[in-house]
Amino acid sequence: MIVKWLGHSCFLLTGEEGLVILMDPFYKEMVGYDMPHVEADIVTISHDHEDHNNARAAGESADVIMEDGQFISNGMNIFGIRSYHDSERGGRRGRNTIFCFEMDGVRVCHLGDLGHELSKAQVGDIGRVDLLFVPVGGVYTIDAAGADKVIEALQPSIAVPMHYKTAALSFPLAPVDVFLKGKEYSGPLEELRISGGDLPSFASKVGEKGARRQGGTRIVLLSCPAAEGRADR
Repeated sequence: MIVKWLGHSCFLLTGEEGLVILMDPFYKEMVGYDMPHVEADIVTISHDHEDHNNARAAGESADVIMEDGQFISNGMNIFGIRSYHDSERGGRRGRNTIFCFEMDGVRVCHLGDLGHELSKAQVGDIGRVDLLFVPVGGVYTIDAAGADKVIEALQPSIAVPMHYKTAALSFPLAPVDVFLKGKEYSGPLEELRISGGDLPSFASKVGEKGARRQGGTRIVLLSCPAAEGRADR
């Protein structure tokens, strides 16, 4: 599987057999990043805000999933788990859907705009996580400290931070440096290539900074051209 970060909370995943999944695509006018047009088979949308819901970016034939529940698309089981965009059970910003699925032997979890700590039930519903996309910028989502708690609860093999301040983004979020402070990490990488068989030796594949923390999680920082590196400086 090849993973590319397109900015904000948007990731493009391409499987070994050519299946393409686009997660949380955005409108450029809302975010500031360029949103390329991609031909995706599946689009997941965590919530209906314009910095996450540009399904048009994936073409008309894509299967769009934006609800909690269990779905089968292109032979893949996708699980949507209800959560909230704030710490008030959606009272301020509404619902958020966490999406989980397995691709090329890697169990993927995208937290969307999670705004609260995970309950024991949610942790159980999510289950094993190999690759976690976690918001870290605060304000509209969990912040760096909240991300640490979620990582500790889920114990993913790999955690990729998202939804943070960069040179392209006008939102008043914290930069990724706040989350990275005191941590070892890999990157920034233009793309992440990973399969289930790679997980035991992942650190050697991404470089000397592949770090272990909180039970074995490695932090991997991805880059995209619009972000101009790690964070707004």
